[in-house]
Amino acid sequence: MAIPYVVRKKADLTSGERKELWYGVPSKIQDRGGVQNKELAQVVEMRGGFHRGQVEGILVEVADAIRYLLSVGQSVTIDGLGTFQTALTSPGFERPEQVTPGQVSVSRVYFVANSVLRDRMKKTKCMRIPFKYYMPESMLTKNMKKADRELGQTEYDIEEPEIDE
Repeated sequence: MAIPYVVRKKADLTSGERKELWYGVPSKIQDRGGVQNKELAQVVEMRGGFHRGQVEGILVEVADAIRYLLSVGQSVTIDGLGTFQTALTSPGFERPEQVTPGQVSVSRVYFVANSVLRDRMKKTKCMRIPFKYYMPESMLTKNMKKADRELGQTEYDIEEPEIDE
């Protein structure tokens, strides 16, 4: 398995002067959004053949499928969750033919949250844990103790999250 890449010329300013060098960068062969749930499910089915109810096994297989798809240059989008992607890097070279597979490597694997997930998480309220649970008594000021009392036990109780049906 190999991640496809293309060679592109970019400006290198690391030496203090502008120098155009060639770099290995990810190719743009996949459609926007990468592999969607339907295709991901087909890969999981093809690779594992799990039946409904085998959730733990499916989760393991999904992780393996995501690793496989990333290793062949695809991004993976899970509806309602987000997209897994890789970034490639290489040293800069004077000529494009110098950018060989041995010079190109994965610099990071990252996840971009789905906008609905991101927006919902941004709207999630925050709750302060009372100071008394993590600060030594000697560090608690009168104002901190007052804030703890004003916080009240009801706000410290964990609420059940909303679940879309």
